[in-house]
Amino acid sequence: MKPGPWRCRVGAVRAARLRAVLAALLTCATVQNPRADPPAADAARGGGPAAATHKRTAKATEKSTDKAADKTSTASHAPAATPAATPRRQQELQSEQRELKARLAQMKKSLASKESAHSEAADALAASETAISNANRRLQQLATARRQVEKRIGELQASEREAAAAQGAHASRLSQALRDEYLLGQGPGLDAVVDPALSARAAFDAAYLDAVVHERLRRIGELHDRRTELAALEAESVQRRAELEHIDADERSSRAQLLQQEAARKAALSRLAREIASQRQSVASLERDDARLGSVIDQIGKVLADQARRRATARSHNPTDGRQAAADERAAAAASVNSHFEPPSSTRFARFRGKLILPVPGAIGSRYGAARLGEDGKPQEGAPAWKGLFIRADAGTPVHAVAAGRVVFADWLRGFGNLLILDHGEGFLSVYANNETLLHSVGEEVATDDVVAAVGNTGGNSQSGLYFEMRFQGRPFDPLAWAVAR
Repeated sequence: MKPGPWRCRVGAVRAARLRAVLAALLTCATVQNPRADPPAADAARGGGPAAATHKRTAKATEKSTDKAADKTSTASHAPAATPAATPRRQQELQSEQRELKARLAQMKKSLASKESAHSEAADALAASETAISNANRRLQQLATARRQVEKRIGELQASEREAAAAQGAHASRLSQALRDEYLLGQGPGLDAVVDPALSARAAFDAAYLDAVVHERLRRIGELHDRRTELAALEAESVQRRAELEHIDADERSSRAQLLQQEAARKAALSRLAREIASQRQSVASLERDDARLGSVIDQIGKVLADQARRRATARSHNPTDGRQAAADERAAAAASVNSHFEPPSSTRFARFRGKLILPVPGAIGSRYGAARLGEDGKPQEGAPAWKGLFIRADAGTPVHAVAAGRVVFADWLRGFGNLLILDHGEGFLSVYANNETLLHSVGEEVATDDVVAAVGNTGGNSQSGLYFEMRFQGRPFDPLAWAVAR
């Protein structure tokens, strides 16, 4: 018996719907499972003494970063990081940074000219120690970039697996719906016309399947979106892997430079060790070192004071700022007759007195105000007293900022090696010397307890450790009155 016209029309409609669904399904290509290859093995990145030097600094820095989250209430009293600046303030900061760099460059030339007649053996270490610091800093930056890229590659692989699994599940459910549609379409023909109950059931089934198929068509659209998403993820994954290869090449180059510079420094130390030690005991050399750092800090203070005055003039809504600064200067001048200077308590920074934490852990070898000792262990007659602390620590130990501030000096300086100076505002500076590595450059903002350097023995120092000073308007004061042991 041939099916009636009604049955033919229903069959034609269902066949058309089925063809539409199948056509949409065929356009949604199945995506292969994403690769789950791990990032390139560390073994291919090289090794040796330079790698050990970098790993020592990098591991210590990572460890210190993890510990930063667990600081006790003592650290919570320390100054917080500077809040995000407005676009206008950012422009002002950039302008101030350029001005400071230009003035520092002029000062460096002036110092070199004045000291040309007093060259010292330790000057032979300047180029290699600066290059070692730069190479170590570059290696740490590359290690940070590597971790970020590897993390992103892991995220991409997880997203690819998730998208592929979702697409497979959508396709499976769609296939099941199409099969159900086909089977129900093969239901009773003429019997449905004769039996009203069967006819109503067939109409209900057809309406239900219409809704199901429309939902499946919507999901096919989602599968198309997933296909586009997977293609984008795969493209980004390829790009990130290329970045990783570039980082590998950079790391190999930086390690080679580090090995070369470490060898140069070792050779210079071996050749000039006796002469360097003799000059470091010379009273005249110690006085020149003392005057040199004082000159650098004075020049920095002048630049910062000029910038502060310009900012105060631009704001011009707080006339007490200028009077307070003048009062602080008078207090500093009045205290200059005292051997142990103490900053005035009227500053905002003064509320942190006794609540800061020293930059590194370790035994204190030399204290503020103490006499310098000669090779015989006796005080050197005529030598300037210590203006800060020397804290003994292993090379590579992370050096932490005692308070939030801005880097205003980051360079090699005769007598102090790789030197970093932070400006904390209101005329307060902190000084970190003899570092193996400087991790920030001039103009960069740092937060309290940020790692800013790594301990070393640069500048001809015989011992590994950190020389640390705190100053107010150029005058040193006792760090132990302001900071507790780490």
